[in-house]
Amino acid sequence: MIKDYWTKASSDYSDLIDEEMQKSYKDKWLNFILDEIKDLEGPLEILDIGTGPGFFPLILSSKDRHLTGIDLTEAMIEEAQKKLQAFHVDADLFIMDCQETTFPDQKFDCIICRNLVWTLPDPEKAYKEWFRILKPGGRLLIFDGSWYIHHFDPSAKEKYQALKDYVKKTYDIDVYPYGDKETNPDDYELMKITFLSDKARPAWDEKTLTSLGFTVDKVLEDYLDFLVGKEERLARGDISPVFFIKASK
Repeated sequence: MIKDYWTKASSDYSDLIDEEMQKSYKDKWLNFILDEIKDLEGPLEILDIGTGPGFFPLILSSKDRHLTGIDLTEAMIEEAQKKLQAFHVDADLFIMDCQETTFPDQKFDCIICRNLVWTLPDPEKAYKEWFRILKPGGRLLIFDGSWYIHHFDPSAKEKYQALKDYVKKTYDIDVYPYGDKETNPDDYELMKITFLSDKARPAWDEKTLTSLGFTVDKVLEDYLDFLVGKEERLARGDISPVFFIKASK
């Protein structure tokens, strides 16, 4: 079901990446990431897990940074290939399961993952695998969110409803109904099978990463407020709680 979800989303997600490339978002993303890995000595081998249409390879690739992108779905890799060709960017792309990669031990200086961990059947297994392929001293940068937590946590539900009402009143926008059984039954079914749907995050991730040998260096909740601004984020109906984690091996 997860593979089908991302396959169906490939075209829409590709359009979102086009929008990010056309706006100043890409520069903010680039500066944010480079600041988090500025102490790593180059040239760097960077792995983008769940690369989708290839946003991180597009903005990060340089003579000092070689990017590899992997994704579970052929459709996403095809979209990434198109974009890399259009922007004349050289990066390696593979269809691959991030929970069981084919990379050798200690290959990458940095691993980046955006909006993927929440869908993984076994995120602890994935984190263990990423620890294996990360070099000693390497960095793991995770950007993720809790799209369904308002269905399980009363305080999260209260905050979600307040933001939903604010967005409707201020911008006349209906937010995406994550996990709503009546209006979004497919997403409701996805919510039921994803392991992290009801977990308190990023606390769960911090605990799991630490147990596997990572050192958690930074946790930043609502990181998008720093990247695009809170009001601009709300103006596009983006109200789900998101977070950034930086960890080291």
